[in-house]
Amino acid sequence: MKAGGNPTVAKVRDFFSRIRTVLLFSYFVIILLSIVIVGTVSFTISSSTIKGRVESANVQIVRQIANNMDNDFRSKRNLLLAPYYDQEYIDGINAYPEMSEQNQFLFRQKLENLYLKSFNATPIRGFIRFQIYYRNGELLAASNDYKPWTPVQVRNSEWFLRTVAKDGEVFFNGPSSGDGTTDAAATAYSSSILIRDFSNPERFIVVRVEYGDDLFRAIGRSDDLSADSRILVLDGHNGLVYDSRPDAPVPGSRLLNRLDGPEGKFWTEGEDEEQFVSYIVSESTGWKAAIFTPRRDILGPIDNIKTIVIATAVVAFALTFIISVLFGRRITQPIQTLYKHVNRIKRGDFSERVEIKRADEIGLIAANFNAMQDELRNLIENKYVNQIKLREVELAMLYSQINPHFLYNTLDIIKAMADYHRASEIGDIAQALADMFRYNTRNRDEVVTLQEELDQIEAYMKIQSIRFDDKIAYEADVDESLYNYPVLKMTLQPLVENAVFHGLERKRGKGTIRVAAMKEEGRFALIVADDGVGMSEQRLADLRTKLKQSLHREEAVSVAEGGIGVRNVYARYAIQFGDRLGFEVDSRKGAGTRIRLSLPFDEHAGGLPDPSGR
Repeated sequence: MKAGGNPTVAKVRDFFSRIRTVLLFSYFVIILLSIVIVGTVSFTISSSTIKGRVESANVQIVRQIANNMDNDFRSKRNLLLAPYYDQEYIDGINAYPEMSEQNQFLFRQKLENLYLKSFNATPIRGFIRFQIYYRNGELLAASNDYKPWTPVQVRNSEWFLRTVAKDGEVFFNGPSSGDGTTDAAATAYSSSILIRDFSNPERFIVVRVEYGDDLFRAIGRSDDLSADSRILVLDGHNGLVYDSRPDAPVPGSRLLNRLDGPEGKFWTEGEDEEQFVSYIVSESTGWKAAIFTPRRDILGPIDNIKTIVIATAVVAFALTFIISVLFGRRITQPIQTLYKHVNRIKRGDFSERVEIKRADEIGLIAANFNAMQDELRNLIENKYVNQIKLREVELAMLYSQINPHFLYNTLDIIKAMADYHRASEIGDIAQALADMFRYNTRNRDEVVTLQEELDQIEAYMKIQSIRFDDKIAYEADVDESLYNYPVLKMTLQPLVENAVFHGLERKRGKGTIRVAAMKEEGRFALIVADDGVGMSEQRLADLRTKLKQSLHREEAVSVAEGGIGVRNVYARYAIQFGDRLGFEVDSRKGAGTRIRLSLPFDEHAGGLPDPSGR
């Protein structure tokens, strides 16, 4: 992160740059867009289909209402034509003014009985009354005693004049405006017809029948109509004949004027909300049947579909989100595992390998990663071999800095002076030190015999016994057949030196160092043990851990840890023998320490060159 940058912004940027986040949001966007597109298209198609079907159904319903009205009106027209079926009634109409009062009475009775039989033979829906008038407005007959007007009023009434103008066609009239001509509270509409002899048009009768709204209420009870739908029946002048919701405000003239033409449909603003209007004109009467349906009744199912689509989209999104998380984790989890292993390798830990459970591209990457880890481990081990050889070169350079002959001559002079002054211990130390230097400078080989290593330890322990005033004893238990067994140079000296300075130097009283070499079950075993102060369990555990890590750490070994050190001995043999090496360190506080080196036993010690040259 750049200096002075916002840490919160950096964290957010880091979060959105992760593969898991990118995958998750990619799935999120794709799924969300898919759901939105599918839901929108589905809802649009469904709403358009349902809306079209409801509109078409309303048109069919209003057409059926008009057909029912036409059929009913035609049947009622046929009842009005009863006098034409008997010439006697036509003749009576022509001769009525010249008849005697008795004959007029009888004629009126015949007309009344004729229509009573017609209207009573088959029950007529909504029938209230009929009235028969002569051309001068005189009431000839009626089905009841209701007499709303005088002959003059009849002759001058609109319905009478329009009936006469129809000249034999039925005139349907809407409810009265309350002028006393009809029982406005009960009568919904009336039908009237002029009956005459076509050869004598001046003499005629007018038959008028009044009906209630039973017809309209019956045809308005359609199962296909919603509860809030409104049915209007309008006469030819858009006068209201029937309203299924009389409590609702009457539509204005602007809306009624849109009901133009033989049939039609449109959307319009209603009192509370938008509504759909479908209408048709009756062929028999010229009246209009119209249905007003609120928008919520038409689009209510569509709103339910919208709710279902949204709920389904939410559930689908939740499920796909969970599945996306699981699939994303399946992809990113192995990558995170590889990342953790890379960090371990970065810290120098080559102990674990990536577990391969997949056969896809990620599994191939893991397999190649393990191969790379093995190759890297080998390279590092070779690097340590080079480091060890570099240290050997550095030691050789140190040795070369001292003139061996000058050193030997000086030590010989010291020994001669010690013998002259009878200081035998000084002479012994000088002789032992000279032998050690000769061993280090004379033998440049990396591999020596076990005998040579033991001779070196003899000289070393002679110096230490004089130094510690015989406090430290040395014992060797070596199979004679192993004297010529090849070992790495400077194998015993670091182990014995470690036992002296870390085990026996701090011990009160005398101590013993034991070196043993033997053959055990086909292996060569070399043991260095002391009965010194030992070490704690924690320190022993730390030492064992460091031994396992020694091949993969680049840290230098301190001289304070015992010269070249126990770990250098382990590392040198581990490079040569790998898993075939056995190296055990056992110790107990106050009871001493025991180091056991175990190698495969063969002629060349499992791969070490023979120091004798054979």
